[in-house]
Amino acid sequence: MTTTDITDFKAAIEPRKYVRLEYLTDLNEFIKADAMVVGINAQNGLETLVLTDGQQIPLDRVVSIDGRLSPLYPGYANYSCDC
Repeated sequence: MTTTDITDFKAAIEPRKYVRLEYLTDLNEFIKADAMVVGINAQNGLETLVLTDGQQIPLDRVVSIDGRLSPLYPGYANYSCDC
């Protein structure tokens, strides 16, 4: 993974867009949710994805947004399903 890869992934995150979000919780639970994105917040060196419901998800735990796979999880799409 390069810095360009993660920069491109972050640039694809559109504020005020309703998206299908896949992420891992602190307990490594795989969560799928439909949510509206407010934007990305950077605080104390940690970037979080902010949702309209107030939830903040660490960007390094986001697996995919609207089908766009994060460069931090390159092979993850092979193991997920729409069950």
